[in-house]
Amino acid sequence: MTATPSSGRTDLGAKLDLRNKTQRRIRRRRGAIVGAVLVVLAVLAWVVFASSALETREVVVSGTQLTTPEEIISTAKVPLGMPLTRIPADSIRQRLLALPEIEDVVLHRNWPHELGIEVIERTMVYQRINGDSYQWVDASGKIFHTATDPVEGILADTASDEQRMLADIAATVGALPTDVVEQTSQISAATIDQIVIELADGRQIVWGNSGQAELKAALLPVLLAEPGTVFDVSSPGHPAIR
Repeated sequence: MTATPSSGRTDLGAKLDLRNKTQRRIRRRRGAIVGAVLVVLAVLAWVVFASSALETREVVVSGTQLTTPEEIISTAKVPLGMPLTRIPADSIRQRLLALPEIEDVVLHRNWPHELGIEVIERTMVYQRINGDSYQWVDASGKIFHTATDPVEGILADTASDEQRMLADIAATVGALPTDVVEQTSQISAATIDQIVIELADGRQIVWGNSGQAELKAALLPVLLAEPGTVFDVSSPGHPAIR
């Protein structure tokens, strides 16, 4: 007697065939989706990095006082026509930071076509007398600007323009109480250990070097209330009045 195929096996084969067809359709669908995504990403990359849709057409400068927008633009050398995403920000910043007046630079990509350059200029702590001119000095002791006339603020007469000396004087100015700053007419420094503060009324504060600045500053309100013309806080543990 001849055996007939089991209906169960036939059903299993049909199910396996259907599953394989389904998996092939899923793979084709996934492949189509991945391909479409890659095309979209390629188009977006072209728009962002290569097309003229986001090209740099204008440079806007803010924050200038000692410098001018024209000087900043000339120094920055921004490549107009290049997409904003490809602007060489580090190179632009380094060129601008080479200007003595500039302390920092922040670039802003203002889509779709504008590059903003925000300039942060150095802040004058005092002015160093240099013959007939006045050099502006910041907190780090850097000379960043020269003027033919003094502006409002403390004047300093120093034996040299060595940056450590200039920085020590800046630290001294920064430590002084506000009322002492307002009374100060000039600071002189023959060496970094011989800083002397001259008040408008003719009195002097012998500061010494820039060390222990906070302790020295704390002594001044009490000492300046006493009679005398010279107030020595160079050794704050043993202040003296003459």
